[in-house]
Amino acid sequence: MLKLFQEVEDELRLFLRQRDNVALILCGSAGDALPILKVLEGLEEASTSDLFWICTENFVDARSYTSAVVKSFATRHQALQLAMETRKMPPWPAIPAEVLSETDSPAKCLRALAAFSRELLPIPNGGNNNWIFYPLQVKDNSAFAALIKELLAHEFPFPWCHHLRFIVREEPGDRAIHRLLGQSPRIRWYQPDLSAEAINRSLEAEIADESKPLAERMAFLPIMAGNDYARGRYAEALQKYELLLRYHAPMNNHTMAAFALNGMGEVYERTGDLARANQSFEAALVPASVGERPPLPIFLNVLTNLGNLCVRQSRWQDGEAYFDMAQQIATAARNPSTKMKAIENRGICQKKQGKLDKAGQSWNDGAVIAAQLQDVGSCKSFLRHLEEHYRETGQYDKARQVHEQLIGLKK
Repeated sequence: MLKLFQEVEDELRLFLRQRDNVALILCGSAGDALPILKVLEGLEEASTSDLFWICTENFVDARSYTSAVVKSFATRHQALQLAMETRKMPPWPAIPAEVLSETDSPAKCLRALAAFSRELLPIPNGGNNNWIFYPLQVKDNSAFAALIKELLAHEFPFPWCHHLRFIVREEPGDRAIHRLLGQSPRIRWYQPDLSAEAINRSLEAEIADESKPLAERMAFLPIMAGNDYARGRYAEALQKYELLLRYHAPMNNHTMAAFALNGMGEVYERTGDLARANQSFEAALVPASVGERPPLPIFLNVLTNLGNLCVRQSRWQDGEAYFDMAQQIATAARNPSTKMKAIENRGICQKKQGKLDKAGQSWNDGAVIAAQLQDVGSCKSFLRHLEEHYRETGQYDKARQVHEQLIGLKK
């Protein structure tokens, strides 16, 4: 695991195991949700005594948010009850009617739900119920903070929240929870840096760590190369792709060799060196197509890149061939969107060569596939090509029919 995410996991695990704090306020954007939730899911899988209730429902207001959390809990509760009955296990107790009725205030309702969840622990009082309130969108930060403040309120020596832990997301741009609870006891505050810059620094540190096996360090290099390319650091990206090629090619790792060559081609194309881009893409075709089970996503990406490069260079015959291969591979790769784009571009290449009948057939085939997949956007694109094709070839009746189909799609 990347050291940065290991640090996040260690921090969350430490909070869940400690006994002093009832809540951890995690300051993070909605964009951080995926890595944070993946870490929490990993902690859930590793635990035999705790229960995790991960709530990602959007927050609009306290009442609707609480209702959504209760419904999600009830759905999972019912599914697990059925599984227990199937396995002849003692079923979980029913959710109290006062919780399901949602007649109390939102905070009291969430309290009652969390308190009830203690009855579901595998070993009574032998673990914790970990509630994660991580709304992906918060419309009213102040209202969400007020709900959390009321939910977490407790008094010693007998707090209502024993055997409960709460992890709550706070929006970095508006520290509303911190304003309300900044001085409150038994609350831990945590703000991990999961920015692209932090991830990049962590990756660089992993690759530079000579105490780790070379294969493990090389596993991070594709991510680093992609990050450099996305940030416009083309020289650095090219250097990393070349290093990947030198490492994997002698080992006959055809997949990674094709990946590296394709990456080099993308860098060359982006920097305007189209001759080297073409050489790299063509070289990538060899390892990408080796064996009975070639890496179809990479093979498809290489073919698409070659086709697009041919269009850029007005090499219409080569472009037609590459796009035709791409649409076939896209079928095997189960990638309908790429298949339809390849068919559309094949038709354009055919038209540029004067193969008008073949171009019309390509676009007609694409329109049929798009209609079968109910892809309205692609269907419109193909029909526009067809309408223009029929008008340019004097097939005005067919052009009118296609035009009527387009009007029907807009309704």
